[in-house]
Amino acid sequence: MDDKLKELAENLINCWEEMYNLCYSEVERIIKYQIKDINVIEHTLDMALDIYTDKGFYLFIKLLLYYKDVNYQNAKDYLEILKNDRSEEYDDFVKKIVKK
Repeated sequence: MDDKLKELAENLINCWEEMYNLCYSEVERIIKYQIKDINVIEHTLDMALDIYTDKGFYLFIKLLLYYKDVNYQNAKDYLEILKNDRSEEYDDFVKKIVKK
């Protein structure tokens, strides 16, 4: 049983790492090539929100800061989602912005 649990945990970690790598590549591509396709950006924002790690949160914020120049209202809506669904991360984000 312990071996099965360990294997399951390792598979889960590998899946999260793969998801992060895919998301990272997509965020970098969107920003580098100044992609304005709202569907692509929002799909990637959703993917970043699904990565419940600091690295995934960083990708979400990085892309959200880009997105505010593409579609301010939609970016604001995503910030509200973050505020409602993940208030602790939202509070941390606001604290970091206020410090700058």
